[in-house]
Amino acid sequence: MDEASPWRGFLTATAAIAGLLGFGSGSFALVAFAAGWALVLGLAWLAAHRGLSGLEVHRRLPPSAFEGDLLTVDVVLENHAGKAARFVLAEDQFGAGLADRQSVLEPGPLPPLHRRILSYRAFVARQWGLYTVGPLSIGRFDPLGLFFASRRVEQLAPFEVYPRAANMEAVALLGGRSTLAARHLTAAAAGQSLIFRGVREFAAGDDVRRIHWPATARRGSPMVRENERDLQPVFTLFLDLERRGRAGLGRKSTLEYLVRVSASLLWTAHRRGDAFGLVAEADRPLVLPPAQGEGHLAAVLHQLVIAKQTGTRPLVEVVERNRNFAPPGAAAALLLSTTEVDLDAVASTIGSLRASAAHPFVVVVDALAFPPVDRPPTPVEVARERRAALVDRLLTLDVPAAILGPGDTPEDLLVRPDFLTLARPAEAGA
Repeated sequence: MDEASPWRGFLTATAAIAGLLGFGSGSFALVAFAAGWALVLGLAWLAAHRGLSGLEVHRRLPPSAFEGDLLTVDVVLENHAGKAARFVLAEDQFGAGLADRQSVLEPGPLPPLHRRILSYRAFVARQWGLYTVGPLSIGRFDPLGLFFASRRVEQLAPFEVYPRAANMEAVALLGGRSTLAARHLTAAAAGQSLIFRGVREFAAGDDVRRIHWPATARRGSPMVRENERDLQPVFTLFLDLERRGRAGLGRKSTLEYLVRVSASLLWTAHRRGDAFGLVAEADRPLVLPPAQGEGHLAAVLHQLVIAKQTGTRPLVEVVERNRNFAPPGAAAALLLSTTEVDLDAVASTIGSLRASAAHPFVVVVDALAFPPVDRPPTPVEVARERRAALVDRLLTLDVPAAILGPGDTPEDLLVRPDFLTLARPAEAGA
């Protein structure tokens, strides 16, 4: 593809006019002048197009980032032609940014069979979600800047933007412990800690470096050392994706609040070194068992980004079906999408979690206070009564809890130390 240059248009018109005047008046000088400019334009066109097919380009970038991150995207140029390339321009489109195009220029020379890595900086300005990076295009200028020839490289890459997560101090303060789960409640088992547990007979697959030679000499058969397993704090998030909780639009929607609160809870657990998991149910059950690491964090955040409120099962049923993912000593977060819940069922679920030595807490997004999406609006008095009844029950159960409405900003509330300190409506100034 050629892109017109103002100078090229001017010179082309000048050459054409000079040629016409020369032929019309019989002036050899004007004809020679026109022919000279035509030759310059032809050579410039050849210089721009020559070797373009021998240039290859591809990008390197991370597959995801958080809102507001500043990324470095590498554009790799490779010259497979037989001659050095000059004035090479690569253009890319970063869908998660505000700028329409990102361009990098390689003035050259780029020798044959060489590569050059160029970079541009991209600001993640879009809201969390799925985006596309690309396509790439590569082009060349001629030395005079009259012609620019380019070709498109259909290299599209998916890119995920995760919600900006907040470190939730209120979660860290639960129970006055420095971790979400009480380590002394976790059952001891064989593992890799420094605490000696005992010896046992050698089994196939055991590391020979763990052979306990004194015990081997006494027993007359190989014996190996066993150490205690490191006791690992566990955090499990039970996320409500029931269709009944759908309300609001855009940044003022229940889904927006659910995703942002979930991301902050999981990010906090990750930063603390806990094993964290996600349990939800939309069109199908979603279970990511507790684990650690950035790869696991990316997996759970990906599920949040693509989450839809299409479930038909209440959260209390989801918790009961997957209660084994909140082992003794674990912190279990129940993130409800509405105050329109069965209070007795919620109390029973909290009680069963406590009976298994887990530590539950509750965060509720008040869907009845948001503009309805697919049902008639709930009268204000009814919405207030349901919220007050839920607050009263949670306070009776003495469970750490918080309720968010459309007038609340999650980014501001999540970082407050008293976020999970629930107050009755009269005390909250309602």
